[in-house]
Amino acid sequence: ESSLSPCVHAIIAARIGYGAKAYEMYLRTSRLDLDDYNNEVREGLHITSMAGTWMSIVEGFGGKRIKNEQLHLNPFIPKQWDEYSFMITFRENRMEVKVTDKQVTVVSCSENTITFFVYNEQVTLKPKTEVVLKMKGNLNEN
Repeated sequence: ESSLSPCVHAIIAARIGYGAKAYEMYLRTSRLDLDDYNNEVREGLHITSMAGTWMSIVEGFGGKRIKNEQLHLNPFIPKQWDEYSFMITFRENRMEVKVTDKQVTVVSCSENTITFFVYNEQVTLKPKTEVVLKMKGNLNEN
C-alpha cells in the first residue's frame, strides 16, 4: 500500500513491454488521492505519488533513459489515450516530447543543437526546431 510503489511498477512494466500493467499502475499512482484508495486523504496528500505520476509518463510511457551519458527515448502510447506530451531538460537543453499513436514529435526549446536517440536511432535537433518521427512503440497488452 505504499504510495511509492505503483510508479516504479508502471515504469518497470513499460520497460519490459507490459502496456496494460504499466497503465494499471499509472492509474494507481495518479488516482491514489483522487479516489482516496487508503482512506487517509484527510491526513494529507501523497506528494510522492504526484511526482510518481510524472515519472510514470516520462520514464514509463515516454521511455526516457540515460545510457552512456546520452538521452534515449522509447515512447509508446496507452491505448486509452489519444496523445500526451511532456517537457524535459537534458544538459541544460529543454525540449518537449509529444506522442500520438502515429508519431513522436520532439520540439527544441533550446538555443543549442541537441543530439539524442529515439528508438535507438540518433536524432540531431537544431535550436528552436522540431523533428517528427514515426511511432514505433508497440507494447503487448499483458
